[in-house]
Amino acid sequence: MILRIVLVLVLTTHVVPAFSAESSTSHSQGLSELIRSALEERISGADIRIPSLDRLCDQSPISDYATITKVRLVEDRPNGIALFEISGSGTEGQSRTDLVQTPYSAWKKVLVPIRRINPNSKLKSEDFRTIEINVATGSAREYRGVLASPDLQIDGLQSRQTLLENQFVTTSAIERQPDLKRGDLVRLDLVSGELTLSTQATASETGSVGDRIRVMTTKSKKEVVGTIREDHAVEVRL
Repeated sequence: MILRIVLVLVLTTHVVPAFSAESSTSHSQGLSELIRSALEERISGADIRIPSLDRLCDQSPISDYATITKVRLVEDRPNGIALFEISGSGTEGQSRTDLVQTPYSAWKKVLVPIRRINPNSKLKSEDFRTIEINVATGSAREYRGVLASPDLQIDGLQSRQTLLENQFVTTSAIERQPDLKRGDLVRLDLVSGELTLSTQATASETGSVGDRIRVMTTKSKKEVVGTIREDHAVEVRL
């Protein structure tokens, strides 16, 4: 006995008019919209392309349907094949449900460097270009939810790791450029009520505005913890 477990990922409902020789193109378009909608729910922002949809519509079981009322994405396979459950009515009005599969591609626009970028380098928009990649298969599939898009604001970011020329960039490989780095000289404001005493210190940690970091005073070599302000001074409230 074979136990079959079907995991339903997406449910999209739509009515496709009865199939006929005269309207096969429009039916293909209707089914295409349903399949694309289901896959777009799974792969946000992708351009879904289904190369063999016309052939799929001309073959059984799809060709045996008068109307299609439901399309459910059952499985999105790593080889670029999607399995769907199709529900509707047959040419004689009987209810029916079938499993069909079709190859597809899902194209996303992503940023790639035009040169090798080393870790902790300030990023510039001119160091990148935009390309389209298929995220339905291959290594891009594994990272399709964290790919850096052309809408990303590059200014103020830096690389966390080496970025290779013409290789897609993930959001985990870049980060906001810190306002202070370890070893930077900073102004340290010691605040007590309305009294403020300023001195010089060295940042012991890297951080951005609003972060609490450790700094060491230049003269007394005393380490304190303060908050980075907008002016990049570190404030310690006593």
